[in-house]
Amino acid sequence: RKRHRSQARKLEAGGSHRRIEAQTADEANRLLDAFFEMKEFRFRKMGIANVFGEPEVRAFFSALFVEALSDDKPSFVLHGLEVAGKLRAVTGSSRSGKRLICEFGAIADDDLAHASPGDFLFFDNIEEACETGFDVYDFSVGDEPYKRLWCDIETQHFEVLIPLTMKGRALVFVLRQGARLKTFVKNSPTIWKLTKMLRRKTAGQAARAAGEDDS
Repeated sequence: RKRHRSQARKLEAGGSHRRIEAQTADEANRLLDAFFEMKEFRFRKMGIANVFGEPEVRAFFSALFVEALSDDKPSFVLHGLEVAGKLRAVTGSSRSGKRLICEFGAIADDDLAHASPGDFLFFDNIEEACETGFDVYDFSVGDEPYKRLWCDIETQHFEVLIPLTMKGRALVFVLRQGARLKTFVKNSPTIWKLTKMLRRKTAGQAARAAGEDDS
């Protein structure tokens, strides 16, 4: 709570803040549009493909969260943190029994990023989950440092590939080798840091080349 209060003071320096839960289609689409924009900037900066970039993908998420609003207890819900009239963090969650699952989240890379708006929103989401009777707040798949700051439960996931044909065996071999290589890279801090650095450098070169083509 001490950290949350400190973050609140930093956010208040930028203007009044409020937590939003999408209650209408317009609110849901506003939060999703902000999320897509945040992710697009983040992925471009990291030099990786934007998995939310295709219109069909965005339409799917819009339909998912908007249609959920017609239920008395929506299975999918969007939350946002607004500071000085601008969305600084967005989360999309699903409800499954006594478990609230944070399926995705993003923060704006702007003048208030140092105040950890995403962490601030997580606190408020978790606090509300506790108050409304949820037993577990689930950060979903993926291991990230910020998740370990919150979680005292870790669920191990395993990928099982069972080939049924000779072609299937060949494909499984390739997939397993790729998975092993990815695990090796991510489990080596030095190699993973170098990989991300090269990825960002490549993205920067591509952006400069695109700018030169436009000019």
